[in-house]
Amino acid sequence: MATDVEAKLTYLEWQPSYTHTRPYRIGRITGRRRPKWQRDDQTTNLVFREADQTEIIRDVRELADNPPFSLEITGFAYIRCPTPTLTRAHEYSDPNNIQNVFLPECEAILRGAVEGAETVMIFDWKIRKRKSAKERRTRNPNLQGFARQVHIDTLLTRDKNATPIMERIRKHLSEESQYLLSGRIQLINLWRPITGPVEDQPIAVCDGRSVDSSKLIETDMTQGEYTGTMLYPQYEPNGSCQWYYMSSQEAEDVLLFKGFDTNEDSVKYTPHTSFVPRRNPKIVPPSRVSVEVRALVFSPPS
Repeated sequence: MATDVEAKLTYLEWQPSYTHTRPYRIGRITGRRRPKWQRDDQTTNLVFREADQTEIIRDVRELADNPPFSLEITGFAYIRCPTPTLTRAHEYSDPNNIQNVFLPECEAILRGAVEGAETVMIFDWKIRKRKSAKERRTRNPNLQGFARQVHIDTLLTRDKNATPIMERIRKHLSEESQYLLSGRIQLINLWRPITGPVEDQPIAVCDGRSVDSSKLIETDMTQGEYTGTMLYPQYEPNGSCQWYYMSSQEAEDVLLFKGFDTNEDSVKYTPHTSFVPRRNPKIVPPSRVSVEVRALVFSPPS
């Protein structure tokens, strides 16, 4: 049964200081402690705020008979796939499982679902779950908590701050792969539960056609030697952003959404976030465990 829900989503709040200081966040370097002099207020100038009003997040299951969603039109799509071979979170801690089982399955899904895909280059993956105190201390970069702010993420590369994404892609590719730049380039995120159904912290995606890209706030994200760019939409009180999710999402329900596209005739960005549906506070659903990858998908020039 389809279940539209309401939720108060969290957005980056514009600060007057951003007119002269570019928004930024400096992440922790895995395995290292911050120097004593490095306080939290020195590692970011980002300010987030929960929206004053609730937003309606429509259940895609209500539209299952005539789905209007695609990477080309809305910037996201739900597809039904076979159950993943790895079905337990601990199996993803084995590098052999990742390289020989998990990533090839993801690449096959992307090749089959992304129009014109010729080359798929997966560059990042992670598990998201509610971490225990022990897991927080280990600082495993492939194990992260829920992303609770509306955002659009891109690449982390060894570049200077404010480097455009195409420059990052050029430096990310080996010299023999430079020919890939002559065609279409898309950054696609693949997201699926490890177990289901997902009731706690589901993911919401925004119809890219309803996003005013001129109001996106670019921020520098630094992690050790690597710097990336995160895009943050601002809250629109007029309700212009159209949000969707899949109720009771299972491991077989794979979500693909876009972070970048060189094709100017297609949706380029898909804001997304985990969220807490407004429901009976006595209901405590099981904690979500999900896995996601980010990939560059190259298509030959038309």
